[in-house]
Amino acid sequence: MTLPTSTLFEAIATLLEGLPEGAISPLAEAIAPIPAGSWPALHTTATQVLAAPHYREQVGAFITTWQTQAPTVPPASVALALQAAGTAVSRQRRVQTVEVVWTGPASGQPLRRTAQVLQGLIDEAQQDLLIIAFAVYDIPEIGIALRRAAQRGIVLRLIIESPHARAGNIAYDSLVALGPQVAAHATIYQWPLAQRPRDNDGRHGSLHVKCAIADGQTMLISSANLTRYALSLNMELGLLLRGGRHPHDVQAHIEALIARGILTQIEAMV
Repeated sequence: MTLPTSTLFEAIATLLEGLPEGAISPLAEAIAPIPAGSWPALHTTATQVLAAPHYREQVGAFITTWQTQAPTVPPASVALALQAAGTAVSRQRRVQTVEVVWTGPASGQPLRRTAQVLQGLIDEAQQDLLIIAFAVYDIPEIGIALRRAAQRGIVLRLIIESPHARAGNIAYDSLVALGPQVAAHATIYQWPLAQRPRDNDGRHGSLHVKCAIADGQTMLISSANLTRYALSLNMELGLLLRGGRHPHDVQAHIEALIARGILTQIEAMV
């Protein structure tokens, strides 16, 4: 027989899996002073801590489970449990894991495919996504995953190269490939030609990075462009990094390039 507090512990674990790390402490601080049994106040106060409807629904479901399965546990105790569990989760997330990601012929080695990993990273994002790509076209499944992210209220930033970029402009075929909903929701950046180094013959550098970062915590680095060939036909190799400092450091580096005007925002015209 499952004890009520065991059900509550499971509900706390489920909540922590779904909420952004930075929301746990404010949530705990908000509910701690509320008197025991004040369920309407708990529902109102707890859900107001988070702005996104998706997160509010998760918190509301947690309060309902608490009320029905362990109503004698006071808010101060639940707040303490949230803080303790949140600290443990934060430490675990800081431990970095590295996974090899592959596209190409199978060899019998248990390597996950690039498209599968990228879709998973997009769907796991709780707050923001940063995606950098040299080429983007003919990838409906990635466009669908990005649309789901947009519907969840994820902050979406795309830095896209184009082989047709010239005179400081970027071709919009890449954005068309992702769909108008993604282009409308995303903040889109380019590396202007005026900001690129040139050799003695006047040839400029290219934005050749292929990278996706979720919440500054999970990062996919791959040789694969966001194209049908790269995600299904080519031989491509990459690494998925979870936790540790590298996802955060790369995201901070890109954000610094944006702040310095090396990467500039453009309007989506699709």
